[in-house]
Amino acid sequence: MKKVLFTTGGTGGHIYPALAVADKLKEQDIDIVFVGTKHRMEKDLIPNASYRFIPLDIIPFNSFKSIYKLFLAIIKSIIILKKEKPHAVFGFGNYISVPILVASVIMRKKIYLQEQNSEMGLANRMFYRWSKKTFLAFEKTYEELPIKYQNKLLVTGNPLRKDFLYIDSEKEREKLKVREDEKILLITGGSQGSKDINEAILKSWDSLFRESDIRIYWSTGKDNFEILNNKINKIKSNDVLRAYFDNMPAVMAASDLIICRSGAMAISEIIQLEKPVVLIPLNAGGQRANSAMLEEKEAAYVFDNKDVNSAIEKAIELIKDDSKLNRLKGQIKTFKGKNAVDLIVKNLDIWGNNR
Repeated sequence: MKKVLFTTGGTGGHIYPALAVADKLKEQDIDIVFVGTKHRMEKDLIPNASYRFIPLDIIPFNSFKSIYKLFLAIIKSIIILKKEKPHAVFGFGNYISVPILVASVIMRKKIYLQEQNSEMGLANRMFYRWSKKTFLAFEKTYEELPIKYQNKLLVTGNPLRKDFLYIDSEKEREKLKVREDEKILLITGGSQGSKDINEAILKSWDSLFRESDIRIYWSTGKDNFEILNNKINKIKSNDVLRAYFDNMPAVMAASDLIICRSGAMAISEIIQLEKPVVLIPLNAGGQRANSAMLEEKEAAYVFDNKDVNSAIEKAIELIKDDSKLNRLKGQIKTFKGKNAVDLIVKNLDIWGNNR
């Protein structure tokens, strides 16, 4: 049986694309093993997805201790590669992938990479020269990398979970019993929530409460839910507040407008579902570049974090304007590509030898 070793972790934005590709390879009887850090969410998320997980003791490279741990992790990674003998190593970005990728270069293993953001992250920027193929989410990344390496690059889009690929907006609205004259506004700061977005929504709550034809789905994040829920003394019967929506793909599909951050996977999910969006990017993690890419094509409204209150006001105005919503849908649809998982798997050369 052929084997692929995946290295990823830190955030869902790095882990879920890896799981989407792993699931497809598993269908083709490829043995999958994951390597990540023992300190982040992958240590639970990967085993819960029924994959074997090998932990490393790796932390962000910002101290002498972290560099020492990196050195030890590289040595352990060489041992892992010798024992596992994978036919290919697949990295999905983040500092967590560095030890295995260094070991893979040393041992001349076949390397594949996937970049989720429009601006390539540091880890992938370090290793794409040694990759057999680097799969890019956006055309913009391809255009900004040196021409001599472009034969190693392929724009595929981000690999998404099946939940986002085969979902019908109208059916999801029927399940949620949405009236024909009712609009759904989804507000989310990601699985951890956003303090700034939450506070801005709280300030605007009286205005939102008065909008009888707007149903609110507000994902507050687990650390903020109880405090916010206690502060709100009035709520429409059809508004829904949760720490996080387990059925997020369905809620997104049913929504008329989304307010969110600009993480790479959130952007890709919104593109797949062709949803109008108001983006409030963080400065970190390529979010500003992701949102700028959509803003340049007038496919989203983008506000700085300091202008989050204005973003909420714009969203309330926008959701009532069908012509503007339809224009945003049309523009964001231009970013939509083919099934990224299928494209990636099709371009993996893992049925040859180990080198």
